Amino acid sequence: MSLVKCVVIGLLVLPPAELAGFILVAMSVGWLWAGLAFVGTSILGVALLKRMGRHELARLTGALRNDGLAALRLDSPGVATLLGAVLLILPGFITDAVGAALFLPPFRKWAASALARAAGAARKRDHGGRDRIIDLEPGEWHRIQDRKRARSRPAAGRKPTRDQEGSC
Repeated sequence: MSLVKCVVIGLLVLPPAELAGFILVAMSVGWLWAGLAFVGTSILGVALLKRMGRHELARLTGALRNDGLAALRLDSPGVATLLGAVLLILPGFITDAVGAALFLPPFRKWAASALARAAGAARKRDHGGRDRIIDLEPGEWHRIQDRKRARSRPAAGRKPTRDQEGSC
């Protein structure tokens, strides 16, 4: 399954899962405590984003200017803290758990390697197992004749051409 399909399915499944998670937490600790935790994690996410967000965002934009999209690595603390704070702001205990876990370096390292493996597998599947595409300048390549065309039989009544008579 492609990465895009997984993301779309995840986005469709997330709201009902968050609702079920809220109901389970509310049944365990009570509706009032669940509601307070629900609102409290969002407030915590906003506070973290305000506190760290500007500094990390400035550092991330500088890295993007220098390295381009290669700077967007989940194992770097800046990207992980920004994403973690945003996930804490989103309502729901599942996104809160993932957002809080992104502040922990071991989870951040595991998530980065899992995403890299998934992206590598998707890239191999999309390119038929080839990892690399090599772009050549016009002077670095030349067109060669297709061998299948050269070996094809001449039409009835025509003499074979020199390419069609010889082997190779």
